Amino acid sequence: MGSTLDCVICLMRQSLEAARFASNDEATHAKILERVMQIFLERGITSSPPIVGTYVHRVVREITGEPDPYKREKEKFNREAFSKWDDIKRSINTSTDPFETAVRLAIAGNSIDYALEALTEEKVRVALSSALQTPMRGSLQALRDAVQNARSILYLTDNAGEIVYDKALVEMLAGPQYEKSVTVATRGAPIINDALREDAIEIGIDKVAKLIDNGGDGLGTIFALTSPEFNAEFARADLVIAKGLANYETLAFPQENAIAPKKIAFLFKAKCPFIAKAVDANLGDLVVKID
Repeated sequence: MGSTLDCVICLMRQSLEAARFASNDEATHAKILERVMQIFLERGITSSPPIVGTYVHRVVREITGEPDPYKREKEKFNREAFSKWDDIKRSINTSTDPFETAVRLAIAGNSIDYALEALTEEKVRVALSSALQTPMRGSLQALRDAVQNARSILYLTDNAGEIVYDKALVEMLAGPQYEKSVTVATRGAPIINDALREDAIEIGIDKVAKLIDNGGDGLGTIFALTSPEFNAEFARADLVIAKGLANYETLAFPQENAIAPKKIAFLFKAKCPFIAKAVDANLGDLVVKID
């Protein structure tokens, strides 16, 4: 899936935002933007946004010398989300359909994303508070069936903070209701506010499922960058549940990746108008897409 001209603008915004998180020096910011523009001149817009974005954020880390520009933001949103843990569990346990509620909350948590817009706690609060009423596109029943038919599930996380809501769904999948063997995979190295192994441990995902990282610093799942351990888990799983737009963009279009996708359930919020159109959703919808 190639980039659009709007993707170029979005990635430029991302690079400047990350530069400002990492450094207060405007000369450094300008140097980063010059290098990012050079990336687009060299690569064009034929590659998908996650692949180009991986190069963009490497430039930010290289020039600023800051290995994890969003570290403080990730810690903040992890704390904020985990402070709601009792409310999350109560919403699920008192629901007439706990599975649907857990899925809705997990997808709504995908709002905690610096990739597409400047993020505020208020934006996240509104997105999460409306999760149970927000339209859902795709087939929840197809996801139920895929879970029921799987023995092992690989759950690909997306952002810090969001992983608290993922934990509630993972806990359900691994618990007595479904009794699935669940492996959770985070990113292998810092990129934007994507969750790392340390973020998952901080909120206790390792207590409810096997935890690994994917070994790479790419946006989404780029098999040229992921580790042999992760690739083996991917190949072994009966079902892959992939959170977020970057995982959709990198895994739903196998011609751009070295390992052909298998049964994958994509869970994300339609935050990008081009992705929303591609999956026949409206901007802001919750999306369940099974490939």
